[in-house]
Amino acid sequence: MNESIPLKYNKLLILCFIIAPFVGYLTYNILDMDFSKAMQFLSYIGVFLVLIFRSPDKKIKFPRYIFFYLLFVIYTFFSAFVLLGREFKLIYLFSNHLIGALNMMIIIENLTFDKKYFIKTLKINRVMIPIAILVILVQQMVDTTFFVIPEVFESSVMDADNIYESRLPSIYSWATDLAKGLGFVPVFIIFIEYLYKREKKLFIWIVFGLIYAFLTKARWIMLNTLLVFGILIIHSRNKLGQFFKLAVLIPILVIITLSVLDSIGIESERIIEGRVESKTANSRIIAFAAFNRFFWANPMLGKGDIKYGMGGTGKQDYELRKFLRGRSSQIHVGYLSLLYMYGILGTFFFLTFLILLMKRLYRDAKITNMWGPFLGIMGFVLANFTLVHFHLFEMGLIYALVVNKYYLDFHNVKLKPNKVSNPILI
Repeated sequence: MNESIPLKYNKLLILCFIIAPFVGYLTYNILDMDFSKAMQFLSYIGVFLVLIFRSPDKKIKFPRYIFFYLLFVIYTFFSAFVLLGREFKLIYLFSNHLIGALNMMIIIENLTFDKKYFIKTLKINRVMIPIAILVILVQQMVDTTFFVIPEVFESSVMDADNIYESRLPSIYSWATDLAKGLGFVPVFIIFIEYLYKREKKLFIWIVFGLIYAFLTKARWIMLNTLLVFGILIIHSRNKLGQFFKLAVLIPILVIITLSVLDSIGIESERIIEGRVESKTANSRIIAFAAFNRFFWANPMLGKGDIKYGMGGTGKQDYELRKFLRGRSSQIHVGYLSLLYMYGILGTFFFLTFLILLMKRLYRDAKITNMWGPFLGIMGFVLANFTLVHFHLFEMGLIYALVVNKYYLDFHNVKLKPNKVSNPILI
């Protein structure tokens, strides 16, 4: 059997995720298909190749965290087509990104990534990060709709009349759902750790990252970007001293970032007033009230994803919609929404997956002494305290899993919790 066939195909598939905004631009304008659906279709082929083109003595790796994610995916189908009584359609196999995430995790677990491939991804990201920052500056200063997929600039999140409240997507609207955060931030953190290990200057790159996060106008992206400072703390010999040093340095960096924006004509104070201090933050308070009001009617199996799920109506159920009264689009705290939609049973599957995944990444980070992938996925965990997003079918999250796998493969480290190494990447 020729194992190079699934290897070459799936490495190319992952590269498509790394340059997702530009691949998405092509799939949208040439194939009339959004990036997510195209990649999900290709991911089925990737899994098929992994299963078929392998040595007879080589077992398929299917760790426990993937098993529990599979149970969660199955439960969402049970919820939609049994509890809610919806009609199954083939298109759901390509539009449900839980399946895409499942496919990609299986692919990544069963591939080996070499040094040459890793360096190639770093070189790509060294270009992609500045492009993302330049494009978001153009969107802020010149044209809100510059390089934005039509469906996004026609939505309510982008307001051309009030640029200081408009949530800008940079290059990422052509990619996956929340790639402007879950695409950029994990890649940024991994890249900063690489520079740190190579003793390269970090200051200008960190300022660039802070500028990008601030201009997205998304509070969760701003907070997730701060995880990059975890790299500086973790790799410091005097962690407590580094923590207090950063407690002073971070406010200074933020002031410098805002000053840079002001110097090029962007009124940072108006962004702070428009988005950072936005009244929409109250939607999280409303979420707790709505959860307490409606969760107890279906605590074990959940109400189902009526609005956004497979065959979704586009509207919440009448009682919840009446309670929210336009103050929020949903129960806007991910873990509360998870409990409300999928109950204790579905939540158990998802949280078990998440705990096992984070435990695995933490163990791997202790072994390789490379914490970028762990912190990158940690951003997903933290984001769900405000977002409602239960899949990893995002370019940055997939890249974090790939890099974590590479760190282990490249150094050929046996997975022993008490063995710690400090690899030189290049």
